[in-house]
Amino acid sequence: MIGKRGEEKGVVTLFDVYDILKERKKGSNPLTYEQQLAFDYVEKFKLQTKQQSEKFKKELSELGMSEYAIAKLIEVMPKTAALVKMITLREKDMDDEKVGKIISILNKKGN
Repeated sequence: MIGKRGEEKGVVTLFDVYDILKERKKGSNPLTYEQQLAFDYVEKFKLQTKQQSEKFKKELSELGMSEYAIAKLIEVMPKTAALVKMITLREKDMDDEKVGKIISILNKKGN
């Protein structure tokens, strides 16, 4: 895989990576070493179901955040305002009210 060009560029959550690699694993060719490492990592550290991930993505995008920030927030699932601020450092208009909304959205795990 080293030195090869990627198919396309974009931002994906860990669950998206899991789905992509799971489909490739079903194919006739085995996963490459790097793909297998990524699959093992995602399998170990994905924190929510696909439905939860999609719900979080939708609710966070309604706040006007970038795809990158949304993916990182879903990946890390921060519990404190300080961690949310560090992840969303490049976002514009990040005030304490918006940070509070983000934390409340991410804490709705059971719904």
